[in-house]
Amino acid sequence: MSNQVEVPPDVSLKVIEGVDKDLEYTIGNKTITIGRDAACDMTLKDEHSSNKHCQVVFRSGHFTVIDLGSLNSTKVNDRIYVQKNLNNGDVITVGKNRILFTWEGAGEVPDTGEEEESTENAGE
Repeated sequence: MSNQVEVPPDVSLKVIEGVDKDLEYTIGNKTITIGRDAACDMTLKDEHSSNKHCQVVFRSGHFTVIDLGSLNSTKVNDRIYVQKNLNNGDVITVGKNRILFTWEGAGEVPDTGEEEESTENAGE
């Protein structure tokens, strides 16, 4: 019996601004890790990102970005979050990189009350 979760097709991340501009990653696993560490699924060169900065997780039919205690925080659409459900077209900021989240065919994710907006200032 497999506990594999099927991830929807055509879900991707693309750095649209920053040191890693034009880096693309197609999400094919339930959980992906973003950061500078070579073991990360999406490895960044930006020195302002942490070794393991954040994860994008598919659960309950939607994708959520979760900050992993990074020094410079994780932002979604320019607001700092500990975790945030993602919608098609959202922009995740990791260090100085701005990463476009694309999920063609996805509807708007309703507010589930699970999001945690950080009350701390970004480590600027």
